[in-house]
Amino acid sequence: MREQTFIIADSDCTNRNSLARAVSEFGYVIPVDTLEELGDRWPDNAWLIVADEGGQLREALACLNRSGQFYPIVAYSAKPQTARVVDVLNAGCAGYLEWDGDAQELRHRLEAIRVRGEQRASRTVSQVRAQQRLEQLTKREFEVLESVCEGRSNKEVATVLGISPRTVEIHRANVFNKLGVRNIAAAVRLSVEAQLGSGSLWGSQREMAL
Repeated sequence: MREQTFIIADSDCTNRNSLARAVSEFGYVIPVDTLEELGDRWPDNAWLIVADEGGQLREALACLNRSGQFYPIVAYSAKPQTARVVDVLNAGCAGYLEWDGDAQELRHRLEAIRVRGEQRASRTVSQVRAQQRLEQLTKREFEVLESVCEGRSNKEVATVLGISPRTVEIHRANVFNKLGVRNIAAAVRLSVEAQLGSGSLWGSQREMAL
């Protein structure tokens, strides 16, 4: 495994230091009690390893969202339940590490997680950026965008939403401005990038159910 920066977040200093010592054999480690300790000193291209105990994973995700940081996330605990691992991975984490203090398999496990994560990295980053742009829209603007992406004319959108065609034009112009696009084709491409059809973008788009 090539040199990599790892942030290890765990309020249990014994577990945190034990894992940090093992990981430091093949990477640069930043051990913290919580991510709030980083302040504005967020490293570039880091991996985040977070203890999946007592809500620490949820708190870490919330801190990342507030700070606008996006790292591959690996959750860990000593004896995770299968159902919990599935939930965490489905929520978007790059991997789940079973850590009981044995460093022998750690390098291999993290390398496997890293390789899988890098294979998805470019797609994930572009998707997140597209989602961030869409999150700037108001609910009405989002509805206009959805209708436009479905091929409806301004008049048809107005009928569906119960507003005037002129109001649709205003919302459409605002959508283009916020998304940084100049035409419908570009808006559609960005919407597809963010998986607009998944129905998960409006509201707490990046809120993981953990």
